[in-house]
Amino acid sequence: MKRCGDLEVNKFLQMKSSQKKSSNLFGHERKWVNLFLLPAIIFILVIQAGPLFYSFYISFQDWVFISSSTPQGFIGLGNFQNAFLDPAFVESVKFTVFLTVFTVPLQLLFGTFLAFMAAGRSPFLQVSRGLLVLPMVVAPVAIGTLWRLMFNDTAGPINNHLLSFFNLSGPLWLGDPFWAKIAIVIIEIWQWTPFVFIVISSAITLVSQELLQAAQVDGASRWQIFYKIELPLLAPAFFLVILFRILESLLTLDSILSLTRGGPGSSTVNLTYSIYNKGLREFDLGIASAQSWMFMSVATLLIFLIFRLNMRVEKKI
Repeated sequence: MKRCGDLEVNKFLQMKSSQKKSSNLFGHERKWVNLFLLPAIIFILVIQAGPLFYSFYISFQDWVFISSSTPQGFIGLGNFQNAFLDPAFVESVKFTVFLTVFTVPLQLLFGTFLAFMAAGRSPFLQVSRGLLVLPMVVAPVAIGTLWRLMFNDTAGPINNHLLSFFNLSGPLWLGDPFWAKIAIVIIEIWQWTPFVFIVISSAITLVSQELLQAAQVDGASRWQIFYKIELPLLAPAFFLVILFRILESLLTLDSILSLTRGGPGSSTVNLTYSIYNKGLREFDLGIASAQSWMFMSVATLLIFLIFRLNMRVEKKI
């Protein structure tokens, strides 16, 4: 018995020794990994931080590039004040909020519904999953051109075929400010619902089938299984989707630029398009930089709040 005890002790000591050696080796290798990563990290910081801090400096300067090739002097918070007092900027913020509020929840709803409907291994469902992701891989300019033809009020298939089939007269999709906003919402939902579908579909495959079968045996309904089991387990995937889609909706530019160009008037100009107009069309670099920093501050705050909410939910799970 004593000999067996000694053997167990020796095995334990050998195991601890090997773990210590491996940890020392990993720590030694880690130093070299950090050393080799250092040039790339420095390069990224310079590329990112350089323009970032320069734009912060410009946001406090009076600089219209058409008038002068250099900043004309420090004006404090003048650019920020002018941005807030600009009615066009305020309207762009309102449209950005409108676009985010109406697109993200609907993308989440439709994408989740399609993910559950297409879950399975049959050939039909596999082909369906492949077709459902096509809108996401089409070039944004091509999407804008395609939908511009579809939304045409005189020759477009939406008015002439789809709505006329139900004896409905189609609106001026791109000529009316309200319907132009709805058109942008439709395109964003159509294009980016597949992203939600892909993420949620991947998350569904990680849910234990034994757990679902046990719930069915206990008499749980399909809604109870989804609400009590699947939804909490899919919460991290939902937060990931919400994070990416909110950020992308705030940055929407391609669909607006290719479909409406901000029109009619300036009804579909969002915050990103407003910054684009100020900086690259009017060349008012001071105000454009101020608007960019306000935009980045709001986006950073949203990211922080989403991460905090995600941490609370994961603790409950």
